[in-house]
Amino acid sequence: MRSLLDFIVKHSYVFLFILLETLSLVLLFGFNDRQKEAFLTSAGGLSGSIYELRSEVGQYFGLKKENEQLVEENAILRQRLFSLADSAAIRFEDSLSTGQVVVARVIDNSVRRDDNYITIDKGQSDGLEKGMGVYNSSGVVGVVLLSGRHYSIVLPLLNAKTSVSCKVMGSDNFGFVEWNGGDPYKVQLNDMPYHSDVRVGDTIVTTGYSSVFPEGIMVGIVSDVEQMKSGYSLRIAVDLAVDMGNLGWVYVHSKTPDPEIGELKSQIR
Repeated sequence: MRSLLDFIVKHSYVFLFILLETLSLVLLFGFNDRQKEAFLTSAGGLSGSIYELRSEVGQYFGLKKENEQLVEENAILRQRLFSLADSAAIRFEDSLSTGQVVVARVIDNSVRRDDNYITIDKGQSDGLEKGMGVYNSSGVVGVVLLSGRHYSIVLPLLNAKTSVSCKVMGSDNFGFVEWNGGDPYKVQLNDMPYHSDVRVGDTIVTTGYSSVFPEGIMVGIVSDVEQMKSGYSLRIAVDLAVDMGNLGWVYVHSKTPDPEIGELKSQIR
């Protein structure tokens, strides 16, 4: 207590100055309308800037949660879209679009290897199985290769073992998208019939001929068309719609193949 009193006495002139200054400001802004208005305007602007900064900081740290909610909502909308297409029975292929959409987060990824793989945080406990199609809001990503209880390994388009049935949007001629290595932004659409009307700038989408992907999922844009030496097919270069090196959230099309179809194919083999 003695020390506090000594401190106050030692700095009494400072405290007196602060007291008189505060009293002067109260008298100035309390009894003069013009100065009061100017003070409130300035204070309001400063407070607004502080609140805006606080809001931006809060929004930044809330982005992760908001992204998760948006992805979940998109999955629900996609599922409803597939169900509507199926109930409308527009075409037989559309009936293959029925199924669940599971949201997963990419936790490991590679794009520079000869055989690339992706790891996602969903597995058998979430209904995932080998052979299910994986895509995001931009387009096709790959196919589930292995599924554990809580995690799955995805075979992306950037893997020589991947082959996805695709077509030019608006056409029924189809081929198979494959990757020959090298550029992680380009794939090839092989085995397209030579009479196919394919041009640079055309959009390549999935055919929907299997249960792996619904029909019409974006794959990429045609960047080059070349006729094979055999003369019976075209080799088409496609710029991928998905940036494989920048994957965050993906959707897994969890419709499993009809066992009757699988049994018939096994009988053929």
